[in-house]
Amino acid sequence: MEQWYSNKELFEQMMKMREEIVHLRSEMKETRDIIRKYNGLREELYNIESEIEKLKAAESGKTTVLDAIREWGGWIVAILMLVINIWKG
Repeated sequence: MEQWYSNKELFEQMMKMREEIVHLRSEMKETRDIIRKYNGLREELYNIESEIEKLKAAESGKTTVLDAIREWGGWIVAILMLVINIWKG
């Protein structure tokens, strides 16, 4: 029975394959690290977006309250003056 490859050729092929596997593992580790970093950035982006929405809502609430005071303030003062004039009356 004849051999297709000599022992030396088989050994060299195995060593080359081993190097390729080591290199592949290294690339996979880098890929996992990049994905982990990306997921962390996505989470941070989500947190920042949530914080921005909260700040927008708070600012909108302040604006609404100030507008209501400005719009209804005259009426409130007028009613208070009317009540005081009636009470003094």
